[in-house]
Amino acid sequence: MINVINFLPDDYTERRGRRRANIVCLLIGGATVLGLGLVSALALVSMFSSAAMRNVVEQQYREASQQIRQLKDLEERRAGLVHKVELSTDLLERVPRSHLLARVTNYLPQKASLTGLVLRLEEVEVPVPPSAAEPAPGGPAKGGKNGGGKAPTIKVKKWTFRIDGLAPTDVEVAEYISRLSADPLFRDVDLQFSEEFPYRESTTMRKFQMSFRLSPDAEKMLGPTMAPAATATAPALVRKGES
Repeated sequence: MINVINFLPDDYTERRGRRRANIVCLLIGGATVLGLGLVSALALVSMFSSAAMRNVVEQQYREASQQIRQLKDLEERRAGLVHKVELSTDLLERVPRSHLLARVTNYLPQKASLTGLVLRLEEVEVPVPPSAAEPAPGGPAKGGKNGGGKAPTIKVKKWTFRIDGLAPTDVEVAEYISRLSADPLFRDVDLQFSEEFPYRESTTMRKFQMSFRLSPDAEKMLGPTMAPAATATAPALVRKGES
């Protein structure tokens, strides 16, 4: 058996072991700090990249939203222009606007006035005409009631007026309704409402609204005998709107 004799002092060996342990701890700590630094740097780079990408996406979204709004505005303008063109070609050229406005205003009783007039095209259901309801030779009848017991109807487009006005009493309102109903150009005259309206101090009037439709035969009815009525002028109080 060989005995190894160590001539180094015991405290020197302990100090050398502690130095080695400190160096190893420093290396491990440095590697850990370096790793954390790299991870933090990568996280910051990723965050900045995500923020930049988000800004780009938001900018593209804002630009797309603006383009969509502009497209919607153009579509609304186009729809409005098309509506005006249809209104002009389908009605106003065949039935003069001045003629209709003159009739509506000339029928007003004394001390009554209009505050608004709207003309619009509506789709309504009407009964099938008798000629269309007659059965075809050798075929089933088109008219009469169907299996559910309801008379057949068809959808047609009709021009509808809505007028707002002021009158001293309900007597003038009733007189106005009677005059419009007697005109063959207008159909289905209906009073929507009539209520008290504070016109001025210590003065009240009746605020009313009514609706009626233009006769489908209005163009045929406007012959040479009715031409002078079209030259009548409307009061400046009336506002005419289209919707």
